[in-house]
Amino acid sequence: MTRTTAWLGFGLLALTLVSTERSGAAEPQKGAKSDRPNRKIPSGIVPGVRRPAEMVPLKIVPGKQKRPIPYYATLRAEVDRPFLTRGEGKLYLGFHLDPGYAVHWNNRVKPLEFRLETAEGVRVTPSRATGPKVEQPADKDPREFLLDIAATGQHRPLRLTVRYFACDDADTFCIPVTQRYTVHLEPDSREKVAGESAEGGI
Repeated sequence: MTRTTAWLGFGLLALTLVSTERSGAAEPQKGAKSDRPNRKIPSGIVPGVRRPAEMVPLKIVPGKQKRPIPYYATLRAEVDRPFLTRGEGKLYLGFHLDPGYAVHWNNRVKPLEFRLETAEGVRVTPSRATGPKVEQPADKDPREFLLDIAATGQHRPLRLTVRYFACDDADTFCIPVTQRYTVHLEPDSREKVAGESAEGGI
């Protein structure tokens, strides 16, 4: 049994309205719909981070996925001006739920977690972290992190892996999702959020 399978089992035990037949089903790919009305999922309950002024979006490339599950959460990666000019500063990572899928975080199971792999000459502190524990069973607030970053010489990209549970607002599915990105330490001239139209999965 893989780690992901065990995590899924825990999540399903925590929910009363999720079918055990939907862990890898194709229905969630397009945001499964149900005859049941959507619940009102709260937002504005998880404090955001205070970012430095004039943060610059970084170039992000979503990784290839093994199964076609959507990127329910989109990644925003930004650095401050001191990093771009001196090679040392702040890195912002934000995971924002895509409103097009009508999903929410499942706070009854393990929070969102991410891990960064860095090349020689690049240091990010901390290189891994988990999201906050939230008392409400579900919410839609971003999961945000402000990290220290320093790089010398050639700025080789970061490899980011994030894991979380995505549940639809109609309670028809709740699944574990793993997303992978390459984060280039250079400004993204397009200034777009990666993953908005990409699809991937675990």
